[in-house]
Amino acid sequence: MKRKKSKEARKRDREIIDLYHKKLTEDELKLLFEKFMEWQSGGLPYFDLTEHIHEFHKKNQEIWKLFNYSGRDSDFLLHLAKKKLDMLTEEEKEKYKSLFEE
Repeated sequence: MKRKKSKEARKRDREIIDLYHKKLTEDELKLLFEKFMEWQSGGLPYFDLTEHIHEFHKKNQEIWKLFNYSGRDSDFLLHLAKKKLDMLTEEEKEKYKSLFEE
């Protein structure tokens, strides 16, 4: 039987997931911003910029799906966020090792 998490634990988990969501989105936005800067300086043609915008939109949709279809309270998403943010404890690394084998 799964124990219900405390209000504080659920809040902490949501904060970790939100931090991961922000990181994924901002990483993609930074790449797009670089393309805007390249375009503004004349180093990137307009049509190439629009292609990069389109690619960003597709990536952003994938991010949206990850966080909205898997559920913000999913243990998988929480552990993925902790792994990607290097926040897993040694106990969690061992417990979920098979989940994240690459």
